[in-house]
Amino acid sequence: MPLTTNRTDHSGLTTSMEDIFLVPLPCWIFLVYTIMLFLTAVHGGHEKGKPMMERELPNPPSRLRRIIVHICTAGVIFFTFGAIVLSALEVARLAQIHYGFGLLPFVPVTEFLAAVLFMIRNKPPKPYRYKSKFGGSFRARVGARVYPFWVLMIIVLSVKLSTLIRLPKVPERESGPYAIHHQINDVALSIGCLVIVFFSGLFGMALDIPTFT
Repeated sequence: MPLTTNRTDHSGLTTSMEDIFLVPLPCWIFLVYTIMLFLTAVHGGHEKGKPMMERELPNPPSRLRRIIVHICTAGVIFFTFGAIVLSALEVARLAQIHYGFGLLPFVPVTEFLAAVLFMIRNKPPKPYRYKSKFGGSFRARVGARVYPFWVLMIIVLSVKLSTLIRLPKVPERESGPYAIHHQINDVALSIGCLVIVFFSGLFGMALDIPTFT
């Protein structure tokens, strides 16, 4: 199926640019930046016999703090799943009505990978555990990838939502299997899910007490 050439709203305002370039852009940035995270770790100091990092174990977190961290982690998982489902439904429904869906399939895949990276934030690859230029920085590097990705996705989806709301009325999209108001609802709910994911991840990592930073 062509990217967006089957759409019937090309006579005026359209979401073609959003679906082909704007919305997938944070995904490409995240994927490249994350690949670099693990490729650079391949050349860490442990191959040269450098010692493990010594880190003083912190005091055990309070029960309330552990509960909050668990709630935040559950929020990241649950609402990431919601965002993935909504993104996948949008792609499937656009295909169902024979609209091109651009490069939107990148979105649910990258949302899943961002959640996985967040979940392994306290399990760094070996180079990050040794006294090398990588030592002790894995959590910070994870945060430098997932937080900008979530924020950028919220921004670009908000731009797309604004465009969808302002689209000229087309009979084919006013009703049928995937009416325009259904797509607006999907995108709006995706934004809401990602906002919750962002704040859950932010508070969860801030309150978490890792073995390695």
